[in-house]
Amino acid sequence: MKTGYCRILPCVVFAGVMSLTISCSNALASNDSKPMPALFSQLEAFHGHVCAGSIFGARIGLAAKEALKRAGGTGKFVAQYYDLSCPVDGVQVGAGTTYGNAALAVEDRDEHRLVLTAEGNKRKVEARLTKKAEELGLKSRDLGKKAKALPAGSPERVQFEREIEEIFSWLKTAPDEEVVVVTLLNNPKGTR
Repeated sequence: MKTGYCRILPCVVFAGVMSLTISCSNALASNDSKPMPALFSQLEAFHGHVCAGSIFGARIGLAAKEALKRAGGTGKFVAQYYDLSCPVDGVQVGAGTTYGNAALAVEDRDEHRLVLTAEGNKRKVEARLTKKAEELGLKSRDLGKKAKALPAGSPERVQFEREIEEIFSWLKTAPDEEVVVVTLLNNPKGTR
C-alpha cells in the first residue's frame, strides 16, 4: 500500500500546484473567458501531450466555471464529468476542480458533458461541446492515426500534422459559443 501512496502523492501535489497556478492565471485574465496561452502550456505539462480532448476539456471547464460565477455560484465548485478520457485533465486545469482537491468525479458514459456545482448555494451549470467542436476533435484523432502510419517527415504526414495543428489552434482560440454550450441547470428558490 505504501508504494501506491508514494506514486499518487506527487500527482496530488502537482494537481494542487496546477490548481493554484491556474487560479492565478485566471485572475490575471480579462473578463473574456477565452483561455490565455499560458493555460495551454500548463495543460500540456499536466497532461503530457497536446490533444483535442485535453484542449476541449479545458475549454469546457473554464466556460462552466465562468458561467457558474456569473450565475452567482458560491463556495467550492465540484465537477462531474461523464467520460474517462483526455478531457478530464483539461477539466481539472480549466475549472480548477481536481482529484487532488476532491472536487472531481468521473463517470465513464462516453459523453463529453460536465456538470459543475457550487456547493455554497447548489447552483449548477452543464457544459457540452458544440457539434462543430466535437466533429473537429474526432477529425484530429483520425488525422493523427493516419499521420502516425506514415514515415516521419513525409509530405503527406507533414500535411496531416499541419491540419491537426490548425484544429488545435481553432479549439484554443475560437469564441466560447463556437466551442462550448453552457446551460444553467437550476436556480434555487429565493435566489436570482
